[in-house]
Amino acid sequence: MVWLWQGAILAPTRAAGLADADDKGESFRIRFSNSLGVVMRKKSNPSVRDQSGLIGLFRRFSRSKTGNVAIIFAVAMVPIVMAAGMAVDLARSLVVRQQLGQALDAVALSIGGRPGLTDQEREDLAEEFFKANYPDFDMGQITDFTITANELTVEASGTAEVDTTIMRIFGFDSLAITQSVEVTRELGGLEVVMVLDNTGSMSGSKIEALIDSATTMVETLFDEDDGSGLLRIGLVPFAAAVNVGTDALADGWIDDEAESSIAGENFTIGVNVLDLYDNIPNFAWNGCIETRAEPYDTSDDAPTDANPDTLWLPFFAPDERNGDSDYDNSYLKDKISGSADTRQRYTGKYDGSNAKTSDNRGPHRGCTVAEILPLTDNETALIDAIADMGASGWTHIPIGLAWGQRVLSPQQPYDEGSEYDDNEWRKALIVLTDGENTVDMEPSGNHNISEYSAYGYLAEGRLGTTTESGFVDKLDEKTASLCEDLKENDVEVYSITFEIDDDDVQALMRNCASSESNYFDSPSESELQATFEAIAVALSNLRISR
Repeated sequence: MVWLWQGAILAPTRAAGLADADDKGESFRIRFSNSLGVVMRKKSNPSVRDQSGLIGLFRRFSRSKTGNVAIIFAVAMVPIVMAAGMAVDLARSLVVRQQLGQALDAVALSIGGRPGLTDQEREDLAEEFFKANYPDFDMGQITDFTITANELTVEASGTAEVDTTIMRIFGFDSLAITQSVEVTRELGGLEVVMVLDNTGSMSGSKIEALIDSATTMVETLFDEDDGSGLLRIGLVPFAAAVNVGTDALADGWIDDEAESSIAGENFTIGVNVLDLYDNIPNFAWNGCIETRAEPYDTSDDAPTDANPDTLWLPFFAPDERNGDSDYDNSYLKDKISGSADTRQRYTGKYDGSNAKTSDNRGPHRGCTVAEILPLTDNETALIDAIADMGASGWTHIPIGLAWGQRVLSPQQPYDEGSEYDDNEWRKALIVLTDGENTVDMEPSGNHNISEYSAYGYLAEGRLGTTTESGFVDKLDEKTASLCEDLKENDVEVYSITFEIDDDDVQALMRNCASSESNYFDSPSESELQATFEAIAVALSNLRISR
């Protein structure tokens, strides 16, 4: 009788061509048929030779040629099954290895970006970041986790144990996966400029939160630098204009001869506003400047006497018509009759009389921001400059960005910056705003149309438009263009929107950033601190060395 394998059941059937089994045999010969059946055949008259023991059995087995395929297949199935099991279990271990490596990277980067931590703070931070990046799951259980840190490097290592599935059959119950990373603080130079909104909407607790957050970031970066001289930070407070400081007069890039094409815009050609300041005893030029004429208003072209339009005109908001509620900036007596425009352009009233200063009136109206601080490695000077920031005026984001670019630039007006192609230095710009680009519109009875800003009166059309919407669109276009210019020069741009719920502004600033992760939306003052801390970590300029 032949027993044939049919699925998982052994079913009896009679094999054709084989003698029927009887009850007289005393020994059996086993033969594997090519049909994967096992043939059990009973021999009726065994010979003496057949009974010669194991030697005879092996001789017959070695001469037998039946069932070879089945035997080879059966033997080959063992390593095949084992290999398949290894593939399944190794695939699972690779998933664990990747997850473990990512978690260790996160831990090492977070600790490396926060120098000065106590052992307990380091341990708590490591646990927080590890759990966030390696959540509990059945595939791999952590059996070892070690952190070693010094001033320059952070080493993180860990081991996870992965329970096997198929390989367990062959005696392998688990696989140990070990990963390690080392994060090294890069010793290259870092130049950072903070372009911070100091407009009126930032008043009160918002400007205080900004001062505190920016100060903390500066302190963190300088603590990490430890006096290497490889860290320089600048500050650009902005509103509807910027302040470069009065020392700029001696540097050769202020239009002190009234030669640029916009110098006589508010009066007549040849009128020098520095002379007008000299004739107002209680006012002097405070360092605020207007934008250059297009296309130099947002360009990084170096100033030169050969082209007066590359020089900057001192900021001067003209005295406006007396006795008319539509005009807010009336600080001298008109001393002439005629239209509002005629009275405004008359320079004879600047005759040594003191200007009224109530309600923020005077030639500084529209620019009361703190001074720009060029790149410096003086931590104290930088913290003092941040503390001097206040909140006043309207929002012209491209003015802040343009001066942020000039602070980072290696050429005048500020030349403290390294060359853009200097691989030893990295440049970064942080821009924060709490609102959209704006212009302060005046009542319809005011012929100037707007308040005075670094772009002058809207009525003069410096940007090719005299409408509010057209002017704002131009500012938005210039903002986007400057962001692209910065990124093309390999400046790492970080952007922050502070308590903004305007989708268009958020999109504008998100696109300004070098990457999605470089954009931060801070919906509250309490979260602003965390935002600057996150940027400080990013600016630590860490790299995975192994």
